Amino acid sequence: MTRHNPLVSVVTPSFNKGPFIKETIQSIQDQSYSHIEHIVIDGGSTDETLAILKKYEGQISWVSEPDRGQSHAINKGWERARGEIIAYLNADDTYTRDAVETAVTYLNEHPDVGMVYGDGIMTDERGRFLEEGRAGEFSLRELVYCRDAILQPAVFLRKSVYDRIGGIDESLHLAMDLDYWIRVGLLFQVVHIPHILATAKVYGDAKSVALMHRYVSDYEHILEKVFADSYLPPELAAEKNAVYNYVYVKGGLDFIHLGRRREGMRYLGKAFRMNPFRCAGNVLALLGRYGYRNIIGRR
Repeated sequence: MTRHNPLVSVVTPSFNKGPFIKETIQSIQDQSYSHIEHIVIDGGSTDETLAILKKYEGQISWVSEPDRGQSHAINKGWERARGEIIAYLNADDTYTRDAVETAVTYLNEHPDVGMVYGDGIMTDERGRFLEEGRAGEFSLRELVYCRDAILQPAVFLRKSVYDRIGGIDESLHLAMDLDYWIRVGLLFQVVHIPHILATAKVYGDAKSVALMHRYVSDYEHILEKVFADSYLPPELAAEKNAVYNYVYVKGGLDFIHLGRRREGMRYLGKAFRMNPFRCAGNVLALLGRYGYRNIIGRR
């Protein structure tokens, strides 16, 4: 299979995902690569989650106790992880059968690479196909502009990367993935594997959908760190104002699209005061790119 057979530690943060978590666990149990440690960090679920976890006793490692949210749960799991390669898979996402083997093979063959990610499929909560996500080659610049095309469940990294840069920023609750990819990309080589590795569910109750409009506040915190980082390439550091302008315009349009005009206009106002011409250009580009419907007349 591979020249080296490293242990892979997959952490699943969980809270009241009983309708989905069995499928998540089973997708790891069914992997073509078997040297896997699966750690479930549950935040004290009150649904059927615990009954499901108990059925896998001896096959997975799990704990159920109150925590400080998803980021904290991931960090707790990664602290316990014994594997040379680590990942996290949310309790409503799944791996394709050869996902782990594909990542391990690539990392074995490319010892200079710190993190890999693949492509994925998005479905609704019933598993019905929505779209295929092709991530494309890694671009630190795209991430700094908060344009994150990396599908989180399709990511695998070396434990040595975590040992160097630390865990997830627990002050972030929505864009912690973006923050982590940037931190990795500033210090390590990151590579895209053009192969479908995971399936992610997208539905109204999912945190990333329900709180979409609040990403911009996470982005502000991330950008404060990014532009204070000495490892940021000078050519990207020079784009600071352009990055903030883009992020404020995108955040403002997201708010307006959801009917929250006051907050939306506040962010658009920030962008306009920074550079009115750039703001106008970003508005036109984003209206064309994302196709916000009826955004001007929305109440």
